[in-house]
Amino acid sequence: MSKAISFVRGFRIPKPEDIEDALGADASFSNEFKSTFGSLTSPTHESDWLANYKETGQTYADFLEDCPFLEDGHPLQKYIYLTLLDDDDRLSILDINRLIDYTQRFFQMEVKLIPLFTNINWNQSKRSWTCTTKGRNDMARETKLRTRYDAVSEHSQIYVESILTLLKRSVPTDARCLVAITMHDFYSDESDLFIAGLAQGNARVAAFSFFRYDPRLKFGSEFWYDWKVKTMKPSSISQIILLRSCRLLTHEIGHLLGIDHCIYYNCLMNGSGHLEEDFSQPLFLCPVDLRKLMKLSNSDCIQRYEQLLEFCTANQFELEIETLRKRLEILKKDQSKKKKNMSSTENEPPRKVKRMKKASV
Repeated sequence: MSKAISFVRGFRIPKPEDIEDALGADASFSNEFKSTFGSLTSPTHESDWLANYKETGQTYADFLEDCPFLEDGHPLQKYIYLTLLDDDDRLSILDINRLIDYTQRFFQMEVKLIPLFTNINWNQSKRSWTCTTKGRNDMARETKLRTRYDAVSEHSQIYVESILTLLKRSVPTDARCLVAITMHDFYSDESDLFIAGLAQGNARVAAFSFFRYDPRLKFGSEFWYDWKVKTMKPSSISQIILLRSCRLLTHEIGHLLGIDHCIYYNCLMNGSGHLEEDFSQPLFLCPVDLRKLMKLSNSDCIQRYEQLLEFCTANQFELEIETLRKRLEILKKDQSKKKKNMSSTENEPPRKVKRMKKASV
């Protein structure tokens, strides 16, 4: 019998009243809507996030106080920028246009793709990747990217901080964030097997690799360069990597927009300690984090869900389709009830006010 995995010492599981406090007493979500979201899951593996990290959670009120993109409680009009650290061959497995489309629907914000990296080449003599970048002054420069390389497998990884350094020179003034995405493998410390990406929120930049999200690849647990390729149908590969990439990109952009890890529900913003935990997490935000995003984007919740349902239907995300339909049905029913109640109140005859006699002194 396998040993039960405990939460990390000191972590406190939120009580129902804690969750309500995190959401805020003035939230408009009905109990029926909130009941469609799963509870926070317990660790099942010693590497799971909450088996190792003591999270305190971020309430809606905390978010309003700390978010850098709200001014006097109103969202600032800024854009999400993406850029590609790749050549066409490596990106053929990832449909960048669909990923941009999903990101716009998810955040209800405009996403702009800008070309910062060109001439991405492998220098065999130096065993490193090089690229040409363009900064704010439009001056192009060739840069050698810090790389580690294994001669036997011929696998390489790029040091993620070297990408962040280049991004910080190029952040547009109207950016909420600038994110580089790639199919190149990343690392941060020499002890890393890999790192999916890294963000520097104060600098509004991040870089993320989808290399380990390719379902054809099976990775070893001991060496960073140990991996094998499985045979799969091209259609399945495309669908799975799109789903996984949508999850990773929206989670990390959520952090760049000021949303911390979630401890209140089973949520897109839960932390993950390894790929299996990452792949098992939901694609959508819980009520607490959804309320933060709706404030930040100043958008309509029903319209947003309808746009996400359209995308998931077109890309055959079956589990997500069912979830979105159920939540949309509840939201529309709640909206109809609210309109009916407002209409009834408006049609009520004016009440007569009984005047009190002035008291004599």
